[in-house]
Amino acid sequence: MPAILLSVLITFLFLENFRTWEKTVKKINYRNKQVITAGGVVFVIVAILTNIYNAVIIKYHPISESLILAAAGMGFSGLLDDVYGSNAAKGLKGHFSELFRGRITTGSIKAVMGLAVAYLISLKKGGSLLEVVVNALIIALTANLLNLMDLRPGRACRFFLFSTAILFFYFLFVENTSLIAWFLPLVASAMVFLIYDSKEIVMMGDTGANVLGMSLGVEIAWGTSFNVRVSVLVLLIGIHLLAEHYSITRIIERISMIRKNFVMYEGEIYDKIKRGSSSRRPGREAGNTGTSRRSRRRKG
Repeated sequence: MPAILLSVLITFLFLENFRTWEKTVKKINYRNKQVITAGGVVFVIVAILTNIYNAVIIKYHPISESLILAAAGMGFSGLLDDVYGSNAAKGLKGHFSELFRGRITTGSIKAVMGLAVAYLISLKKGGSLLEVVVNALIIALTANLLNLMDLRPGRACRFFLFSTAILFFYFLFVENTSLIAWFLPLVASAMVFLIYDSKEIVMMGDTGANVLGMSLGVEIAWGTSFNVRVSVLVLLIGIHLLAEHYSITRIIERISMIRKNFVMYEGEIYDKIKRGSSSRRPGREAGNTGTSRRSRRRKG
């Protein structure tokens, strides 16, 4: 509980001060509005301080070192991309293509750093060679997945919170609740950040998306069974292959549009049924009235 309160306090105070700094980096969002970016650096601060607090004051757990490493390594490469990055190369394929041509981009640095940090975390966790490879790929691809989601205000935060909620239910189901406490401070920080992100006050940038994504990957690698991890890896590979050819944002928007149209169509059908049933009621009442009149005449 103290770590969660510390997380909320750090996030709120940092963001309130961060938005007033003179030399903050601003970027144009999808609505052509200038918004301060790289606010996700607060996740680096929260992850490092709360994990040190938990390890020193409450109880040491080796996962704390993995979370600190994920925050520091991916926070650095994400911040580098936020400050110096360009849109010349896009996607993993684009950045690695540039790297093979001898041109280093901030995106290629981020990709190489992601793989290196993920492999180191996976090695620290241990297991067979296959487990190490599976865990490393999950951690690296989950970090990039949050980047793919971070194209609309609040979307990456919501995705992180939704995914973490599913994992928490899984931990409760398999009775592995000891890991939940180590992720709650970052969850609390993301909930506070969601307010600023949704209102387009501060963007998390690649700095925040990378840290949240890799932390989510660590959560999956440390807390789920091998079969679950393999399933998650197949899903991640599928999403990344899809993202190389199609826009994830357009797919999400199309699904939302289909859902809205379906809801509208359901509403129209319901209104028609309602109108039809109401139009039949007077007829029935008239029929009943006629019958009652005939019966009165017979009696008379």
